[in-house]
Amino acid sequence: MIGILLALQVSNWNQERKDRISERKLLDNIHRDFIQNKVSFDSVKAINYRGLNALEKMVALFPLNSDTLKYAAYKKYNLDLDIVIYSPYSSSVESAVNSNSLQLIQDKILQKYLVSWKDVLLDYQEDEKVYIDYLTDFYMPYFRDAFDMTQKDTVMNMASRNTIKYQNMIISRRNFLQNVINTIEEEPIENHINEIIRLTQPINQ
Repeated sequence: MIGILLALQVSNWNQERKDRISERKLLDNIHRDFIQNKVSFDSVKAINYRGLNALEKMVALFPLNSDTLKYAAYKKYNLDLDIVIYSPYSSSVESAVNSNSLQLIQDKILQKYLVSWKDVLLDYQEDEKVYIDYLTDFYMPYFRDAFDMTQKDTVMNMASRNTIKYQNMIISRRNFLQNVINTIEEEPIENHINEIIRLTQPINQ
């Protein structure tokens, strides 16, 4: 009987050791992904803040009215406008959730962050998609129709920039981007990224 109990104890100890090794490997994969996710998110955040600042200044210049100083400032701010989409690595989390490997993680708080990550990300991406859809469906088609993209017909381009429709397009872009910024500031996505990094941190670091 004692021999059987000892054998079970050794077996349980071996399984526990294997589970902890598997857990650490899983945590390392998640940690590596989310370090990169934070770098990407910080970049997207900075680009969006810079773009919003540029749009605010562009709106303040209206009406341009062929004013060369305003037009020069407008072109300068226009260079700060970039379109970015946040596409984080989620394969390690999705794999853990789908394969039930998440049960290896002993930290229940971390488990909750990982389980809710997909929904938190989708919430952010929904607001981002609204902005991107506006640019794709309305903003860019308007530019293709109203402007000489070769920049050779400067009279045409200046006239297009002095229309109410153009000014409204810029104001709408600012408003849509402001909604994305509001999501960054008010929704939990950034906190999720930071907490997942913290809770998966290797003990010796």
